[in-house]
Amino acid sequence: MIAGSVNTNPSLTRRMMAQLKKAGLLETTQGTAFPKLTRAPAHISLLDVYHATEPETFLLKIDRNTSQRCPIGNSIPSVLNKYYSQVQEAAEKEMSNITVQDIVEDLKIKLTNKRSLKPADD
Repeated sequence: MIAGSVNTNPSLTRRMMAQLKKAGLLETTQGTAFPKLTRAPAHISLLDVYHATEPETFLLKIDRNTSQRCPIGNSIPSVLNKYYSQVQEAAEKEMSNITVQDIVEDLKIKLTNKRSLKPADD
């Protein structure tokens, strides 16, 4: 159901749910298809979800396969790393301020707006 809703492979959805469960953000009950959050949505940040589903993954990746014989190719990874680290830090700071509750509230507003624009059935 979730995979179809977001148009992704069900195995990817299952893997992400397993990661969320392993991180202690989600609990499942054998025999039911409805997982539950372990904390209130207001107490789960987007950063929590990011760390659970993308452990040790950075938003921007440095290509380490540059020419070591070229001064630019040899230097560019360390130069870019400085800036990429700043971007990562800023993104994580912002993610820590966004909660699952914020996302749920925005979804509710969006759905309410879509319903109000839908023509009435005759």
